[in-house]
Amino acid sequence: ARVAALEAAKCGINWTFAPMIDISRDARWGRIAESFGECVLLTSSLGAAMVRGFQGDSLAANGSIAACAKHFAGYGAVESGRDYATTNIPDTKLRNVYFRPFNAVSDAGVSTFMTSFSDLNGVPATGNSYILKDVLRGEWGFEGFVVSDWDSVRQLQIHGLTEDDRESAYMAATAGVDMEMAGDAYSNHLLNLVKLGEVSERRIDDAVLRILRLK
Repeated sequence: ARVAALEAAKCGINWTFAPMIDISRDARWGRIAESFGECVLLTSSLGAAMVRGFQGDSLAANGSIAACAKHFAGYGAVESGRDYATTNIPDTKLRNVYFRPFNAVSDAGVSTFMTSFSDLNGVPATGNSYILKDVLRGEWGFEGFVVSDWDSVRQLQIHGLTEDDRESAYMAATAGVDMEMAGDAYSNHLLNLVKLGEVSERRIDDAVLRILRLK
């Protein structure tokens, strides 16, 4: 990770979508090759080490780039190994297995988190305030910013959580997603949601502050 950071920084890259720390125990899942496998301890240790390698002692230093822990959370447990599918994980298993690597990288100072495409116990991760606000912010004290996975804000409709892009922007923003990757639900709808009082201006200020602080 340190060598990758040095090489990437020289090319002008300052943010990487790694480490991928989903616990992966179903060989049918295509992304298992990207993971550290099935062991919670190994994944936690290697994930934290990668964060230290990417970010170094200071993000302001030459050769340091921001890391992003993904995919929060439970993505590796999708049913039948099918990408984007549902996950049903009891809270004890969620906390003892799937949360632990993310808690470890949070403690290691990771700069950003990326939400999962999948849903978790019926609620898509990109619109899941329990994992993003209660756990990540409330319990772990994470102060960096949260980015959606590729177009996963608009894809809240595919999960059946929302009716349209406007509602998807509302659900993701109020759940705790600070930045939308690739899609345009935020850019098309957040301003009007704020004007109507459905999303608070304070919520936007908090998201912008986290992003600007990292920049």
